[in-house]
Amino acid sequence: MNIKTTIMSKNEMIAKAISGMSAKQKAEIFPPITRKNFVVRANWLGRNQIITFTNNKGQVITYNHDEALKIMSPKLSIMPCWIKRGYWSQSTNYPSILHGTSAITNVDDSQVPAPATVDLKQVKEELAMIAEYEALQTNDDSPV
Repeated sequence: MNIKTTIMSKNEMIAKAISGMSAKQKAEIFPPITRKNFVVRANWLGRNQIITFTNNKGQVITYNHDEALKIMSPKLSIMPCWIKRGYWSQSTNYPSILHGTSAITNVDDSQVPAPATVDLKQVKEELAMIAEYEALQTNDDSPV
């Protein structure tokens, strides 16, 4: 009697279970999450995870983790951090390789602060005051 035994690791069992799930089941088990940065992880592949983060410009960005990872895989596969940890993140924005791709599902600019307005009249008045002060300093003949 020859019985072939296959022992799977915990991660392999999880990956196998996830691969057999429908998109609806995955969405129930892995609901959308909000993070402080853009991140891709090897062990999240297959979850179809939707992730939202705010970049340093104040834009709220939503992306599909699996789509982002598929697009980024060629570059990630040679990076030491990916090889060692299977993890890559960026806190300032999302990678430029993802601009205009299906991985980015939404970019909300409504949280981006409006540019500051400048009151030119006030600036001119302040410059005139500074010039007047500097003129007084140079014309001051009193001993120090």
